[in-house]
Amino acid sequence: MRDANHTLTAAELIKISTESPAMDARQRRLIITRLVHALLEHVELLDDASSQSSGVAHLGKTLLIMADSVATADDITFSTVLLEAALLVRKLDAVTARRVPFLPN
Repeated sequence: MRDANHTLTAAELIKISTESPAMDARQRRLIITRLVHALLEHVELLDDASSQSSGVAHLGKTLLIMADSVATADDITFSTVLLEAALLVRKLDAVTARRVPFLPN
């Protein structure tokens, strides 16, 4: 289950992408950190699909390394990163939903 203080949903990313011109670099950095947490949460759920989980983990690590650059990017670039991330998170939500059992074993 997502911790609302640490991760982001696709809908939140889309909403934030329209508000990004009003954000300072510190706020943007926090958004990127929350995005990385959301991606790494999916890695845990994809542990049986090693190629998918390693790709998502690599993206998460790359975003974390580039967080300052992304946070200080121009408004259009930052918004585009968030919209692309929203597409990925939405797809990962669908993939992991099929992998998580509804009832405990």
